[in-house]
Amino acid sequence: MTEELISAISKIPELTVISRTSVMKYKGGGRTIQEIRPELKVGTMLEGSVRKAGTKVRISVQLIDANKEGHLWAENYNRELQDVFEVQSDIAHKVAESLKVRLLARDAERVAKVPTADMEAYTLYLKGRFFWNERTLEGLKKAIRYFEEAIKHDPAYALAYAGLADCYAILENWSFLQPQEAAPKVMEYSKKALEIDDTLAEAHTSMAVCWYSLWEWQRAEREYKRAIELNPNYATAHHWYGHGLLEAMKRYDEAISELKEAQKLDPFSLIIATNLGDALLAARRVEAAIEQYRGIVETEPNYAYAHSRLGIALAASSAFEEAISEVEKSWGLSPENIETKAILAYVYFAAGRREAAERILEEMKEIAKTKYVSPALFAEVYSALGKPDQAFEWLDRAAETHSSTLVMNLSEPQFDLLRLDPRFRRLTQRLHLE
Repeated sequence: MTEELISAISKIPELTVISRTSVMKYKGGGRTIQEIRPELKVGTMLEGSVRKAGTKVRISVQLIDANKEGHLWAENYNRELQDVFEVQSDIAHKVAESLKVRLLARDAERVAKVPTADMEAYTLYLKGRFFWNERTLEGLKKAIRYFEEAIKHDPAYALAYAGLADCYAILENWSFLQPQEAAPKVMEYSKKALEIDDTLAEAHTSMAVCWYSLWEWQRAEREYKRAIELNPNYATAHHWYGHGLLEAMKRYDEAISELKEAQKLDPFSLIIATNLGDALLAARRVEAAIEQYRGIVETEPNYAYAHSRLGIALAASSAFEEAISEVEKSWGLSPENIETKAILAYVYFAAGRREAAERILEEMKEIAKTKYVSPALFAEVYSALGKPDQAFEWLDRAAETHSSTLVMNLSEPQFDLLRLDPRFRRLTQRLHLE
């Protein structure tokens, strides 16, 4: 189900609309609607299948009352592949009619809008978003290749440009790429997407990241709000608005609210669920954060990022040995993520294992000789080690490069020892966060 279709049926108060990636959890599981319904918390479900043979496609769709498991509407479509967007538009209108919804003119226009006439470009774009969502270095490299191929097929494909912008934003934020390399790419591709289609929520969300990296908070907020206005069901807009901007501005209640909305739209997104825990931790609701993180690692024990975040929260609650265990698990699962190293140094020091923390610092210095390590991560380690002068030296370096890691991590417990220092207030003023 496309985002256009999601937008079309999102007006029903009793209908919880979720992303297409969320329902993949149930594919081939053999579970009944009644078994799935409590987990998804939905009253109505749109179920379908697609079969492709050459240039022909058969789409079967049924709208189901999840409480009674009765059909509200069902239909089969046998069309040429290039007609898929027309079919999507028809499905959206049929769903709206079945649920007794009147589409506003703007919604009807969005439903009818075709993002590209090239089906190969569309397929490549979907593959790109799949790998982008993995949040790994290899996945992001694959995503970039798919988006670039999509643009070769359709040079006016705005969504693909937004996808490229988002890839470079994540590469920088996860310390895979230096800000001076990533930021121009994010700006270039965001602008291109908006030039092609300024009604695209994805493009406005990407542009918000550009203003975020320049510490232009009001401009960034306007872009996020515009994205949400254009497509209230775009989970990433709510996600990045909450975790990035609102959290940085210490508007924690609003941040948590936006992240919960993102989670409602994409309930099985691990990164959204983890960042909700991050907002709770930033607000110093430590026990709630621990509960949030625990729920993730119990469900997805191989998700490295949640283990490291749980480790920070446990250290903040003085459960040091368990904190070390969680961060070591994270490092074992994802040794490419240098941020986990910095967190490991923090929990080692918090547990009284200073020598182990010092060794981590030396290892990070060695890694930095051959690959990029955000100065903000060195600042975190020096802060944890009780070395404020060195910490502020690295914080200044991070500020000079406009590191997004600096802004996102500034509310972390690792920096608590620095908060009463006058230099910390000067730093927040420099970041326009006073």
